[in-house]
Amino acid sequence: MDTPSLQKLLDDIKAEIAAGNKILAIKLYRDATGAGLAEAKQAVELLAAGKPPPTGAAPSLSADAMREVRALLIAGKKIEAVKVYRTAMGVDLKDAKDVVDGLEHELDPDADMVREAPTGRARRLAAIVALIVVGLALLLYLLSLRGV
Repeated sequence: MDTPSLQKLLDDIKAEIAAGNKILAIKLYRDATGAGLAEAKQAVELLAAGKPPPTGAAPSLSADAMREVRALLIAGKKIEAVKVYRTAMGVDLKDAKDVVDGLEHELDPDADMVREAPTGRARRLAAIVALIVVGLALLLYLLSLRGV
């Protein structure tokens, strides 16, 4: 990356940090450098503290490993995807999970909502059952008033 575009990137990242958009700043850094989530977060935190970002090329996931991680996510095998990423990048479990969560969200932005759906269905079912029970209790009460 040449010096003018590097300076523009740093200015853009600093502007996002100043605006309170740390996540967007991390995304800008990752997009420009190919750094992993943990490395980008560390670099943005250094920039926020007024220090220069680390120099040197950030390690990146090989194309084969990236394809395997994406294929595992598409197949619904998130734990295996985390293992593959963790092994390929040599990062800890939390960092690997964070990156795979991000990839999962890129592949399917509604993935979080899909996980929450059973809870919503369970609540609706509980509400229906409660209404049925209340209705039956009311019916029994009315029948007892009539002396049936």
